[in-house]
Amino acid sequence: MPVVWQQSRDGVRYEVRRSGQTLCLFANGVQHSEFHPRRLLTGSVWDLLWLPALLHDPTRYRRVLILGLGGGSLVPAIRALIDPEVMIAVELDAPHLEVAREVFKVGEYGVETFLGDAQSWLRDYRGEPFDLIIEDLFAPSNEQVSRAVPADDAWRDCLAANLSAQGTLVMNFGDWAEYRDSPAATRKALKGFASRFRLSCSDCHNAVIAFTRDKARSIHLRRRIATIKKLNTRDALARLDYHIRQLD
Repeated sequence: MPVVWQQSRDGVRYEVRRSGQTLCLFANGVQHSEFHPRRLLTGSVWDLLWLPALLHDPTRYRRVLILGLGGGSLVPAIRALIDPEVMIAVELDAPHLEVAREVFKVGEYGVETFLGDAQSWLRDYRGEPFDLIIEDLFAPSNEQVSRAVPADDAWRDCLAANLSAQGTLVMNFGDWAEYRDSPAATRKALKGFASRFRLSCSDCHNAVIAFTRDKARSIHLRRRIATIKKLNTRDALARLDYHIRQLD
């Protein structure tokens, strides 16, 4: 794929490569984001991060927070399928945010972006809670796909404290083992939540975990997908690749 944008900073080589109309953001050879101007689905992990919103009526998610924006792969789908009143994204890595703003043009989708540490930003936050929090914190300098922030009790409590009474929390893990061995996998982690799900796809090893305040079943997600016209086009059906399993 030809390189259309590149930058090196602090020992990390950033590249945006083009394949047709698809733009892919890489850091040290690891793909961090994918963007297509007309496709909502990537067929990979980025779809798994917003799909849990369909466990309930998407109109309930009026305030959405993305921690770890990357290039902003999630933003078009969230705007098209959830259309929140407020969408805020925090990204620590300046080149990633530069790509999101200037190459992928995510600002056109009505997302407010901040450059900063997601943990510090949320701990200092004093505004209204969010109905959907998507936590996707991976270090661009890490050539292995693993979390940059431990999913410990203190961080999970901070996330939960900023989640609304009917909210959904989504956390991304590099693989099932990383989740299984973390405090997020314990029964204690379910405090304040009614359901917990794992989402995965054949394209990657990631384990995406969704915690819901209200009880939910995976059949609810499947039924909503079947009723959304934008997810039932020929292109979307060819790309929609997910598995969901209730963990509790």
